[in-house]
Amino acid sequence: MYQIANESATNRRMLFGNAAFNMGISDAIMEKDFWVCFFLDVLFHQSQDATRFCFKGGTSLSKGYHAIRRFSEDIDLILDWRLLGYSRDEPYDKRTNTQQEAFNDVVNGKTEEYLATSLMPNLKSLTEKYVGEPVRFYIEENDRQTICIVYPHLFRDSYVIPEIRLEIGALAAWTPFTDTTIQPYAAERYPRQFKQAGTVIRTVQVKRTFWEKAVILHKEAHRVNGKVPERYARHYYDLYMLSQTPTMDEALADVELLNTVASFNQKFYHSSWAQYDEATLEKIKLVPMAETRARLAEDYHRMQDVLFGDKPSFDMIVLGLGKLESEMHRLGAMT
Repeated sequence: MYQIANESATNRRMLFGNAAFNMGISDAIMEKDFWVCFFLDVLFHQSQDATRFCFKGGTSLSKGYHAIRRFSEDIDLILDWRLLGYSRDEPYDKRTNTQQEAFNDVVNGKTEEYLATSLMPNLKSLTEKYVGEPVRFYIEENDRQTICIVYPHLFRDSYVIPEIRLEIGALAAWTPFTDTTIQPYAAERYPRQFKQAGTVIRTVQVKRTFWEKAVILHKEAHRVNGKVPERYARHYYDLYMLSQTPTMDEALADVELLNTVASFNQKFYHSSWAQYDEATLEKIKLVPMAETRARLAEDYHRMQDVLFGDKPSFDMIVLGLGKLESEMHRLGAMT
């Protein structure tokens, strides 16, 4: 990947353009996918704190596990809170909700300071070493735990913003995890063009992400104001797609992991209405409320440009999640 990052604009344009045509996706997505993989390699193999991160979220499902057919431009990462001065178990100490919120604020503040004063300068220095063209780094103004990277782009697409977002937080659990190998789509199409086609990345195991997505849907099924957050349809798509793979059976065989995920959310992201205590096999809810379904369907429609291959309708997704919910309840009644 590093020699591609230093190739001339003409050669990169030809590589990404041809690969995009062969795969049937936009040039801009092909280009951005390369830089997503490139910066993951820089972070996990070149940065000063390379061992202190874990890859999670939708991008890990598509790039690490090939479990979904969705281009996810944001990179969700977990920062080891021990890097911020905490012991392994200190964040789990018993606190009132008010005390926990105050603790979270301190952790988030330390994370923001680390990103701005340590990690971002380190990534910028490494990029200047490895990339032949200027790359701009900045901290997202409305989310100080996000490093934005404006890469040297050759293509334009109304949907694809030519920047990568490293969304990094310490208040997340990364066990169980495993190593996954990711590679750019361009390397899949033209492997001989790459001296290094792939990179090994520490990644949250897919069965945990399955339960993380399920708990997100459970929370949304109890939302009291009816205001669905933007770009949330992806969670419904992701869980539906995971339910069509062997991951579903693996996750359903590890119910304790569901309890762990729900308990973590209850402690660190307490909500008076989310009903995390009912995120159990017997009571979990995955199907969206009727009053939010139309908004989610519209959101899903706007996602179509970043979905590959067969694209299930939103009605099909809701139907599939209903079946998954019923299966969970059936299994819960048996335990």
